[in-house]
Amino acid sequence: MSLSYPHHPRNISKITATASCEFDMTITDEERQRIIEAIRTYMARERISREEFAQRAKLGKSTIDKLATGLFSERTILQIEARLNIKLRDSGASTATAPAEYGSYTREEAAYFVGDYVFARPCFQEAGAIQAFQMEIAWAEKDNVLILQEPPRGDEILPQAGRIHIPRGSNHIFVVSNENGCLQTIILSQLNVLKRMKGMMLTMGHAFANIYSPVAVPVIMNKHIRVEPHMVGRMAPGSAQHRTYQAELASVEAEGFARWVRPS
Repeated sequence: MSLSYPHHPRNISKITATASCEFDMTITDEERQRIIEAIRTYMARERISREEFAQRAKLGKSTIDKLATGLFSERTILQIEARLNIKLRDSGASTATAPAEYGSYTREEAAYFVGDYVFARPCFQEAGAIQAFQMEIAWAEKDNVLILQEPPRGDEILPQAGRIHIPRGSNHIFVVSNENGCLQTIILSQLNVLKRMKGMMLTMGHAFANIYSPVAVPVIMNKHIRVEPHMVGRMAPGSAQHRTYQAELASVEAEGFARWVRPS
């Protein structure tokens, strides 16, 4: 269940005087809006309802209902931050923010995604095989946006990279890469508590000779403290790593992370 809220800061200021005891005037309308957005993003990432959020934060349902309208005290926000180990308020320092077309997320909010990953998909050339790549998500200082890229490989081939879009309150992130006009799009679920993301990729796959055709495939991205050599490369059917990735790739459609609509 999403957390509904007034979409314009002016609406937040229309709180009745009878509830003024809950209203901390040290928090501006703009800050209240950011806090609500941050909570919605957390709920979407964790795939939890408002009731589950209340249980995690150890707060009453009425308190969460008030929070949804922008009616909360600084004490309530401090409690939520401490109990869920998340940051909801601005530190006061200037924060880099992604452009609006990428979702206007801040560098602080994006820090949760930064790190090393294994990206796995079915192999295009060999039926049954799985191809796994080491990738990293990093903050691009120049453009103020998250990017998904391959680590430097030490050769003349430029590493693949894509820019990350994170719409406010969305359950998904979108990775778009553009190589000389050839686009590739990856749609993934938000990073969960197990550090997993699942979704699908639309790209150009090698058909035969120099012929390429559009391909849609399930994909997974798993975050790791360290990516070991055995985790990446071509995984042949029958290997232990192949069985692990195969089960996760199969769950993309089975568990509703993506679906393929075919004519009947």
